[in-house]
Amino acid sequence: MSNAFVRSPVLAALLLAGAGGCVGMRPPAQNAGPALSDKGIQVAVVGQSCSQTQEPDDDGWDLVEAQIEVQVRNGAPAPATVQRDRFRLLAPDGSALRTMTWGATDPLTVAGGASQTFDLRFMTHGGLECAKEMRLDLDSGITLGQAPVAFQPVSFTPERQL
Repeated sequence: MSNAFVRSPVLAALLLAGAGGCVGMRPPAQNAGPALSDKGIQVAVVGQSCSQTQEPDDDGWDLVEAQIEVQVRNGAPAPATVQRDRFRLLAPDGSALRTMTWGATDPLTVAGGASQTFDLRFMTHGGLECAKEMRLDLDSGITLGQAPVAFQPVSFTPERQL
């Protein structure tokens, strides 16, 4: 890395923020288990990190950041394509949050018989609470060939990070 990068306080903050993204991932406090499709593909929330910061200037709305580690196991013979930008985090208030994960628009391929793990990051003011149930809706985010694979949302309750 050149010294020009180190001298930029904005870039230094971004690098530090990105480096901390993997710290503190642990299994959810409660987990309903994986969602299984009729095509033999399984999706599970295997890790999570959730922080909730009270911000009094925003009329009592807390800033909530949830990072979720998702595992896709492809039991089908054909490769599956994962479109992470289609996944939504369903909050208890009914809102459906889009991921804020860098590179989420780039598809992932999971070969037949293989598995792959990836992280998704969500952030919002209000709607989410770290100690309440959340559901990950795949919203046609996994396909075999050109056909979307149907799943029920994956339910879990994160453990709040202090």
